Amino acid sequence: MVTTIAELLRAPELGLRLRLGDEVPLRRELDWAVVTELVDPSPSLAGGELVLTTGVRLRTPEQFRSFVGAVAQAGSAGLGFGIGISHDEIPEALLDAAASAGLPVVEVPFEVSFSEVTRYVAARNESERVAKLETRYRQRQRLVELLLGDGELEAMLAALGKDAAAHFAVSLNGEIVAGTLEVDDPAVTGWDALPIALANSGQATLHASHPRRDDLINAARSLVGLHLSQAARRMRSAREQAGQVLGDLGSGLLDDASTATRLEQVGLRPGRRYRMLVAEQRAGTRGDLATMRIPNSLQATATALVEGQLIVVLDDDAGDPHIAAEVLLATTRAAGISARIGIGGVYPVGVALRWSWHEARDALAHLGDDEEIGQATRISLASLVLGAANTPVEQLAREVLAPLERSDAEHGTALIDTLDAWIEHSGAAAEVAEALGTHRNTVRYRIEQITRLTGLDPRITDDIVQFALARTAARLLPRRHA
Repeated sequence: MVTTIAELLRAPELGLRLRLGDEVPLRRELDWAVVTELVDPSPSLAGGELVLTTGVRLRTPEQFRSFVGAVAQAGSAGLGFGIGISHDEIPEALLDAAASAGLPVVEVPFEVSFSEVTRYVAARNESERVAKLETRYRQRQRLVELLLGDGELEAMLAALGKDAAAHFAVSLNGEIVAGTLEVDDPAVTGWDALPIALANSGQATLHASHPRRDDLINAARSLVGLHLSQAARRMRSAREQAGQVLGDLGSGLLDDASTATRLEQVGLRPGRRYRMLVAEQRAGTRGDLATMRIPNSLQATATALVEGQLIVVLDDDAGDPHIAAEVLLATTRAAGISARIGIGGVYPVGVALRWSWHEARDALAHLGDDEEIGQATRISLASLVLGAANTPVEQLAREVLAPLERSDAEHGTALIDTLDAWIEHSGAAAEVAEALGTHRNTVRYRIEQITRLTGLDPRITDDIVQFALARTAARLLPRRHA
């Protein structure tokens, strides 16, 4: 620890004797020791020092009182008086003045030079400074190790809190990503928001409660910034890989056999239904949408980069897609990114899921200059049947109908005829059975087969719209090619 007067008194090589002072002042840390023989020592004092003097110019009680007053006014830690030169013992006038000022006084014997005292204080304090630097280095290394370990940011903040006797949290784009601001600690009097330097990954902040010790704060900010930047680079790489899968899906490069397996690789579970949000960064704006962290509240199943656009895949149970789009848009704003978002419909895992991507892109394409969120209804795909050259409508229709056509060809199941009759009669099973000349139970069985083979249920409004569009495309597109 830093030198105190109490420690100087315990050093046998110095032989100092306490003449005045109680326990508390004696434990005050000494920044250094200074020698002065001025009647007014003020110019030599900065506070926190041990003032050494022989009193060679101090002769009258008034001079002693003035000298002690100046020492006390400067905030010095104590007085060391050397005897045997101008005074055989410490004058009573000095001791009385020091007692009134609450200033400790030690007697320095004639055999001990002031230089020995100053060297002792300097050496002890230098050792303390070196020890503090070594401790700080070890603490920083421990923070690095925790950051690289399994606990990552949470573990590092916990250790930082113990070292700094405070509480910490990290927010990214306005969302707390580690630690918490909700602490039950009566000692906390407030919080400071300390910015963390990032490149294009958004806005990060280290939240630190006070009071606290600030020795490691700047190091912690640098480490957190480095960690978040590295996480952003890893996120971009993972999204690019996921984008290869979803890009192949959207381009029709995945066949029926491999689609489910490839989609499962990016976190989409067979049997589930998902929708896609497509976010597009406005040209010429700062920030990097590709590395932006998605807020936990969105419960995103997967994210990907396809053709420079950020795709966010949401489970059908994730809630209102417009609210999700608003949350995503708010996050882009917090990250300093100007973006627009298109919302696609819900589809089962399989080739049909690509429709959601095309719908979201179609919504983006039809946004006005001052619009930020759009949703293309499934009915809007009807305009694509004859009007969209860049969207593979015919192929999408074939993908929906192909399983039914194969079943009819191989097993004579009459699923296409049943589907057409179901569409024509708005799902009235009795009318469909009469039109087909079969029993209602047979119709219900065939509808179950259609659902199992395609993942779309003709009894659900959104799905029957897709079947109707697919059958329309199957009839109209051959005419267009003729």
